[in-house]
Amino acid sequence: DAIRFDRILCDVPCSGDGTMRKAPDIWRRWAVGGGNGLHILQLRIALQGCRLLEVGGLMVYSTCTYNPIEDEAVVAEVLSTCKGAVELVDVADHLPALKRLPGKHTWRVRDKFRWFDSWEEAQHSGFKLDPSMFPSDEKAKLPLERCMRFLPHHQDTGGFFVCVLRKVGELPQFDLPQPYRPSMTTGVRGAGCARTIDDPLASAKAAAEAAVAAAEAAVAAGATGDAGAAARASQTAQVAAGDAVAALEAHKKAQRKAAGQATAEDGDEEG
Repeated sequence: DAIRFDRILCDVPCSGDGTMRKAPDIWRRWAVGGGNGLHILQLRIALQGCRLLEVGGLMVYSTCTYNPIEDEAVVAEVLSTCKGAVELVDVADHLPALKRLPGKHTWRVRDKFRWFDSWEEAQHSGFKLDPSMFPSDEKAKLPLERCMRFLPHHQDTGGFFVCVLRKVGELPQFDLPQPYRPSMTTGVRGAGCARTIDDPLASAKAAAEAAVAAAEAAVAAGATGDAGAAARASQTAQVAAGDAVAALEAHKKAQRKAAGQATAEDGDEEG
C-alpha cells in the first residue's frame, strides 16, 4: 500500500500574477495561455495529493495567482471528482485579523482571442480549453466561498489563493485527467483526434451543425437586444464554420489519398 500522510501542502506551479509586486517583469510576460496551460497539471497534482492523504487528513491547496482557472476551477473539479470523499474546510474563524476575500462561484474562461461563459460555447473553439475549467450548475452548489483570496494591498503582501481540504472517506476510482483534445464527433475529454481523422466527413457534418446552431443562437440573442450575447454567439458560429471547412478539407484530402492508393494498387495488378 502507498504511504499516506495526515498533512499535505499542495503549492502548485502557477502563472504567478500574484507576485507582480516583487517580480514586475511578470507584467510583460503574462499571457492568458499560461494559466490555461497549467490547469490540468494543477488538477493532477491536487488529485494525487488527495490520493496520498489519510482519511481525516488535511491538504492545503495554494497558488500565487488570482486566476480562477487555476484556483476555484481546480478545487471545484477536485470536489466533483472525489464525490463527497473530500470537503472544503471553513477556516473563517482562524486568524481573524488576516484580511481575505471569499472564493468565487462563477467565472468566465478566456482563450487567446475571446471570453466564454460555458463549455458548451467553447468546446469547438479549437484552442486549449478543458471542460474542467468551467463553472456549472452543480459546481455552483459547492461551498467555494470557503476558499480564500488574499490581495496585496490588504496587508502589504503578495497575492495568494488558499483553501483547506479534508479527506472524509475513501476516494472513488478515477484516472488522473489528461488535457482535452477537441473532437467534433464526440466532445469528450481525451477522445477524438484519431476518431476525427478516421471519419472527417462526420466531423465536417458535426461542425457544420454546430455552426448553424451557433448562428441561430446569435440571431435569437440579437432579437432580444442582448448585443454582448449576440456577439459571442456570432464568434462561436464563425469558429464552428471554420472547423467545418477544415474538416471538409480533411475529408477531401482523405478521398484523394484513397484514390491514389487505389490507382497504385490497380497499376500493381496490371503489372
